[in-house]
Amino acid sequence: GMFAAAAAAAIASPRYSQPRRHGIDSGGSSGGSNGIGGCFIGGSSSSSAPLAGRRAAITTGIGCALSSGAPAAAARKPSPPQPVTDRNGAGVTETAWLSADHSRAELVLGLDGEPYFLLTETVRPAAGSEGEAAPPTRRLLEYAIKAECTHLGCLVQEDVALLAGPGGFACPCHGSKYDATGAVTRGPAPAPLGIARVTAREPDGALLMSAWEGDDPRRRAAAGG
Repeated sequence: GMFAAAAAAAIASPRYSQPRRHGIDSGGSSGGSNGIGGCFIGGSSSSSAPLAGRRAAITTGIGCALSSGAPAAAARKPSPPQPVTDRNGAGVTETAWLSADHSRAELVLGLDGEPYFLLTETVRPAAGSEGEAAPPTRRLLEYAIKAECTHLGCLVQEDVALLAGPGGFACPCHGSKYDATGAVTRGPAPAPLGIARVTAREPDGALLMSAWEGDDPRRRAAAGG
């Protein structure tokens, strides 16, 4: 549909522009205020132009903060598991995803139609008794990282400076940086990137995304558990 096509264009975009809030554009001129988190299209600073909510921001492909009127996450009921779709709006299966040439952090549409980074890692088996190791394999992590900066809600992207190294994410709006697990390495972001659970449905292997409940798996990994 139209949303899938527009969302795919946003996901395919390598960069997002800076959000414009309080009626102040990139050139520093001031216009009508729309409150924290408003976004403008086409340079308009009219209060009638702000986009409300994350979905509009995604469909226009711009880095945009959450609308100030958006309901708090704590007030929302957990969403049921939802199918993961790729940038073309097609459903994703575990086997197809792992067999394709995807990067270790790739944007998809997941829980509540929001953009998430689907994460894969390479597993290198230890050498056997005869010194020969099995070929490396790839697997999906049990969680996906939400592509929403915890500062003001801009859409984050992979940190280009870290692509050849450990990996990580960066906010194009205010300079926040995160490591490959979503932990903050440079502010002003106050908290790690959010996560959602990723599971493969039986028997077709279609990937589903649901709200993460329980302990954060990144803490277990950091503690060596």
